[in-house]
Amino acid sequence: MKILLSTALILAISSAVSASVITLPVRSQRNPENLNAESLTKRYLQKRAASSTKVPLTNIQNDVIYTVPLGLGTPAQEFNLIIDTGSPITWVSAKSCVIGGCLRTNKFDCASSSTCRASTTPFNVSYVSGQGVRGNYVADIYKIGSLQFQGIAGVVTTNQARLPGSVDGIMGLWYYASGSDIPILNVLKNTTALTENMIGVWLQKSSGSSRATSPGGEITFGGVNPARYTGEITYVDCVAMRPWSIPVNGMTVNGKDIPTNGAIAAIDTGTTAMLMPKTTADAINSAIPGAISLPQEGGLWVLPCSGDAPITITFGNFKAEIPYTSLAMQSTRQRTSQGYYCTSAAMFPTGETATIDEWLIGDAFLTNVYSVFDFNTNAATGGRIGFAKLSGSSSNGDGNNGGGGGSGGNNAGNAAAGRSIKGVQTSSIILILASIFFSML
Repeated sequence: MKILLSTALILAISSAVSASVITLPVRSQRNPENLNAESLTKRYLQKRAASSTKVPLTNIQNDVIYTVPLGLGTPAQEFNLIIDTGSPITWVSAKSCVIGGCLRTNKFDCASSSTCRASTTPFNVSYVSGQGVRGNYVADIYKIGSLQFQGIAGVVTTNQARLPGSVDGIMGLWYYASGSDIPILNVLKNTTALTENMIGVWLQKSSGSSRATSPGGEITFGGVNPARYTGEITYVDCVAMRPWSIPVNGMTVNGKDIPTNGAIAAIDTGTTAMLMPKTTADAINSAIPGAISLPQEGGLWVLPCSGDAPITITFGNFKAEIPYTSLAMQSTRQRTSQGYYCTSAAMFPTGETATIDEWLIGDAFLTNVYSVFDFNTNAATGGRIGFAKLSGSSSNGDGNNGGGGGSGGNNAGNAAAGRSIKGVQTSSIILILASIFFSML
């Protein structure tokens, strides 16, 4: 996606800044009613539509979302934004937006910033369910911790996105190898703002009560935090033209090999669970003792909430061990004739959605590893993603781990999102979503 902006905006972001490495604490907020295959499918369709004239909207309805503070303007106006490697645009609400999703958010006032350059260049971020935001771009000063740089943000005048009340917008962390003036990682790559063109991410599992806000880990701009991992970082080259997407080289569940069939996975901090083809999800879940497929929920899988089945997933030469309680999501439970079960994180598209080959890998995996999104090495074709085993002090407390060395492959990928499972009738909904998606191409 290449969005053309006015010359004035391009010039406004061209100044150089000194190199920095900045580590920020991340906060997590629970949204347990928003995790099911319907929302995951929406996320996938949004990614599929990325080549159209509409920009895919981040997953704004996660079980757990991870946020950081961001300042925009001079003096800085403060916002709390979701970190999302699955979205390209950073956006906040405009002061003039006074209805819908703007009612509960902090708002940006360009007139109150001495460095704001407004434009009439519009943007329209469409959520396939009918939600979305639209507005215009501005150029202004970003402040992330002590890091400051000039960049472009979307300022929303119409907001139909249902964000939690404590969240003001999205920090889009896609990287476009083909070049773009919009994603902040592309902007940072063209400056001297960062010591290294990479971000390091440690996502901490939330243990708070429903909707509680709690410590959620940290994100490092310009390098990594060695205190958060042990051993070497193993890198895998991203697939060309698929932002932050890498090949899946293997998976095992309870000692059984799960066929991956050359799959490509988008690694997405804005997604809680995992989306994959139905045959793959069925193979994963059926390997778990006591797993149940619920016909009334379109074949949704639920798992015993306690278990010890070993689970591994391999990217390149990195094999990560996934705790059973990451696959059996503890925060989303379904009542069955045999008692309460936990929703499986391994989900498949619902309804009449076309068969998919791609995977979306979210926080069910990412909370168990240290992740690095490198947009310097292999930058011409999409960068690379690195993984490392968490250090003892960064352990999420339930047997996470990973290991390996070396670097890996290529191919092509896509994506998904999250929601709860209470009485959702998905088939007719996804028929509508699919028709919207195809009309956008």
